[in-house]
Amino acid sequence: MKAVLDSFRERAVYGVLALLVFLVGCFLGWMTFWQNPAFILGNLNKLLGNLLEISAKMEKESKLSIARYIFQNNARALFVMIFGGIAFGIVPFFALIFNGFVVGVVLALNFYNGQSLYFFLAGMLPHGILELPAILTGAAFGLKTGAELLFSKGEIRLRILKKNLKESILAFGILIPILLIAAFIEAVVTPLLLSPFNK
Repeated sequence: MKAVLDSFRERAVYGVLALLVFLVGCFLGWMTFWQNPAFILGNLNKLLGNLLEISAKMEKESKLSIARYIFQNNARALFVMIFGGIAFGIVPFFALIFNGFVVGVVLALNFYNGQSLYFFLAGMLPHGILELPAILTGAAFGLKTGAELLFSKGEIRLRILKKNLKESILAFGILIPILLIAAFIEAVVTPLLLSPFNK
């Protein structure tokens, strides 16, 4: 257990880095929307495909089906964040930028449509308080793997890869249940919080 906790502590700096990269993505999404809202609005299906699909499912499918769909998407995102680090950290880095960009666009779109900050927080915070730390932690594992592979060679690189993969598999197993809980919150609690705005 101590070894597992140590593997998380070793990635604290990378967790901070992941948060900063994510926030940069948020800022870029926010600024891009306000610089050219017509372009973003014209490409919403490409940019917010998963979010729009979740919204559509909430109107006609069971809570269990929605939660399963959300969980599958988030589990894939976590897998990419953690194990994409093998490509020298490039995959989790750009995945963080993109996900942050989407959040920035959603926040800007919220105000563009005349909604309040409460509406945005009600839609994001209940599940996001679990989902975002899990994804950022996964990204921290991926970024550490990438950085250590980038600055090592030969047999040392192979040992580092094996060590990081072992720790990453354990981390994936720990973080997955958190995403499962977040998915059920998003499917069940979030619609209840947003229901007053739909009247």
